[in-house]
Amino acid sequence: MSLSTLEDLTMVLILQNLGLIDESKITRSLPWRRPANVFRTKEDVRPIFWANRPKSYISRTKGWNDFPQGRWGDSRSASYGTLSDYQFMRPRARDKKLQQEWVVPLKGIEDVQEKFKELCLGSLKSSPWSELDGLQPETKIINEKLGKINSNGFLTINSQPSVNAAKSDSPAIGWGGPGGYVYQKAYLEFFCSKDKLDTFMEKSKAFPSITYMAVNKAGNWVSNVGEADVNAVTWGVFPAKEIIQPTIVDPASFKVWKDEAFEIWSRSWANLYPEDDPSRKLLEEVKNSYFLVSLVDNDYINGDIFSIFA
Repeated sequence: MSLSTLEDLTMVLILQNLGLIDESKITRSLPWRRPANVFRTKEDVRPIFWANRPKSYISRTKGWNDFPQGRWGDSRSASYGTLSDYQFMRPRARDKKLQQEWVVPLKGIEDVQEKFKELCLGSLKSSPWSELDGLQPETKIINEKLGKINSNGFLTINSQPSVNAAKSDSPAIGWGGPGGYVYQKAYLEFFCSKDKLDTFMEKSKAFPSITYMAVNKAGNWVSNVGEADVNAVTWGVFPAKEIIQPTIVDPASFKVWKDEAFEIWSRSWANLYPEDDPSRKLLEEVKNSYFLVSLVDNDYINGDIFSIFA
C-alpha cells in the first residue's frame, strides 16, 4: 500500500468516525468499520462478540504490537486490556437516550424481556450493550424471530442471519467490494436463566450443526466445543483473492468478553435507577444468576438456528 493510498484511507476513516460521510453510500471493505489508525489498516479478523461495541474492542486491543490478518492467533486473548471505566463511558446524548428508553418500572423478569423484545423489533434506538444506533440492517432480516425468543426469556444482545453466497454488493449484508460472494453462519448471543440453559442444552443434542458456549458471571462454563476451537462465522470469496474470514467465534475471547457483557447490566442499565429502586435490584439479580450464551448454527445452507427454541 502506497503512502498516498494510506493517507487517503486514513482520511476517509476519520471522516466516517466524525459522521461527516454517509456510510450507506460507501462499500464496506469488511463487515465492521476499520478504525482510523494507520497501524490497524491491515487488520481483517475480529471476534464477533464486540460487533456492537467497536470502540471498546479497539480500547482493549490498543496495546497489541500487531493485529490479526488472514487468521486468528491461538493465544492472542491473553493480551486483551483489562476492563476499565473507559469501556463504560457514554456521550451525554446516548446517556439521555438510554434514560428515556430503558428506565421504566421493572416489576418482574417479564418486563425485562419486554425491553429486549422492543429493541429487536426496532421500537428502541439505543441498547446498553451497543455503541451503535438502532438495529443493524442484517438484524432486520430476523427481527421478528428475535422478538419471539426474547419474549420467551432468551435475551439477545448480538445476532446475524445465515447467508449463502449473497452478492458482495448486497445493501444489507454485502461487504468487500464488487464481484464477490459473502457467507455467514447464523449466530445468536443471549442471556438466559440456568433452567432455560439446561433445557436448551438437552434439546441441542438433536441439532448436530449447533455449537454453543455458555458462562455465568462467576465463570462457570459449559460448552460442546473445545477451548481452542476457533470458528469462522463470516467469510467472503472475491476475484483473484484468498478467502477472507473477518469474523470469528473464539472461546478464549468469549471468556474475556463475558466480564464486560455482565458488567453492562450494572454500569449501563441498573445504575440509571436510584440506588434503592426495586428495578435496580432486579437487574442485579439477573446479572448474578443468568448465563451468557454464544450460539452458532454451522449449517449455513439448510440450517435454522431458531428451530432449537421451538
